[in-house]
Parts: sequence; C-alpha cells; structure tokens
Amino acid sequence: MIPLYNFHSHSHHCDGKESMEEYVKAAIDKKFKAFGFSAHSPLPFPNEWSLTPEGFKNYVQEARYLIEKYGKEIDLYLGLEIDYIPGHSEDFAGFMRNTPLDYCIGSIHLVRHPESGKIWFIDGPVEGYIKGVDEIFQGDYRTAVTAFYRQTIDMVNTQKPDIIGHIDKVKMHNKQRWFSTSEKWYQDLIDETLQVIAAEGCIVELNTRGVYNGKTEDYFPSVDILKKCFDLNIPMMVNTDAHHPSQLDLHFNEGHRLLKKIGFKKVKTPFFEVGL
Repeated sequence: MIPLYNFHSHSHHCDGKESMEEYVKAAIDKKFKAFGFSAHSPLPFPNEWSLTPEGFKNYVQEARYLIEKYGKEIDLYLGLEIDYIPGHSEDFAGFMRNTPLDYCIGSIHLVRHPESGKIWFIDGPVEGYIKGVDEIFQGDYRTAVTAFYRQTIDMVNTQKPDIIGHIDKVKMHNKQRWFSTSEKWYQDLIDETLQVIAAEGCIVELNTRGVYNGKTEDYFPSVDILKKCFDLNIPMMVNTDAHHPSQLDLHFNEGHRLLKKIGFKKVKTPFFEVGL
C-alpha cells in the first residue's frame, strides 16, 4: 500500500472550500503520511481565485499554527502554487526565501501574449477560453498553445519550481476540437518542454482533478506525456488538486497504478520518495 500524501490543495483562503484545519483533519482521518498546503499565490491584479496580500499573511499564519498543532500526527508542509506570468508575477525565489516556504508548485493558468501582453485565462468556463483565443490570438489555437508551452519553458528556466503543476492543462477545454495533441507541432512543444524540465530536475505532478471532476477523460498530463517523462527519467508524484477535503485522495491509487504500468518504480515528493 502506497502511503497517502498530497501536496496540491486549495482551502477557503483562495478558491477552495472549507478551512485549512478541515483538510488536515481529513488527511489524518484518512491516515495520510504527509500533506502540503498550496494556496494560489497573490497576483498584482484583482481576481476571484488567488490570495490577496492580506490573505497571504493570514494563510501563512494559519498554516504555521496547524503545523505546530498537528505536527505529531502528520507531516505538514507550507507551500504555494505560484502562477508564472512574465511581467506580472513575483519571483518564485522571493516567496521561497521571504515567507519562507517549504516548497512551491509552478503553474500556468494565465497565458501572456508574447507581443501584445494581453492575458488569456485557460482555467475558467469554456466560453472564456474560446473568447480569449479569438480576441488575443486572433483565433489561432496553435499560436495560443505555443505561447502556453513557451511560458512553461520560461518558468522552468527562470524560476525552477519544485513541482510543475498540471503541465498540459491547456488541453482541458479542447477535447481535440480546435487542435490535435497528436500533431507533430504539439508533440514537438511537449518534447522541448520536457527536455528543459529534465535538465532542471523538477518534479512533474500527475494531477487527477480533471478526471474526477469530469472535465477531462485523462489526467494532467496525458499518458503519452507520462511515457515521455519515464523515458527522460523525470521524477513524478500524484496530486489531486483538492478544492474540498473530500477530494484529498480521489484517484490517488489509480494515478499510482498508471505510473507503475508505464514503468515507474517510485514517486518523488520534495521531501521523500515512495516505491511503487
């Protein structure tokens, strides 16, 4: 039996439900070995899903209180899911050093057009996804998707996050409608991105959220990318990206079984490894 762990979750401090303490209690009830807090980092513009600057202070304070309170029952870690948006987001190293954080997840939810600087939000309703491509990228999905992966590559090269979050989330609303993930140009972008990740030694998460909430038929990343990760010896872990305590272990075992089927012998978190 693989020890339960989860390093990607969101409480009421950002866009999740329930308190941080409810997540800890649920993790203890489910006999987790480890749990990491990872709220969405503050951003320099108003939005409905990330921490505010004041909320960030409260989040850190509460996490430290819970680590002290429950530290003998479960291994708890203070993390942050940090959005990388060139010209807008803060330097990851600043968060890591100044907070300080135990770990960080680097993610792309907002794609900056490399020339106009306009922002495409890929994680909201599908209507916004389509509208963003139409208005910001003139309806060119290849250019939009390329910008997503170029931004990911830039994030890895410049920020070096511990974990790469939902690496192919740009596919979530696509469902092979506007671009095919089997096309050579798309696979070339994947290959280039993974080569950079392999060189930096970042962990790639298998994120189960898209499957259990019915938005995708496969995990982030898809099986073909997982196989490429295996070939490149990129370390993997499974996270559920929980937005409610009941989601802490959804598809946890299924994700690990898939990794084992592909050939992985172990998973790696920022703090320990587990054999499969």
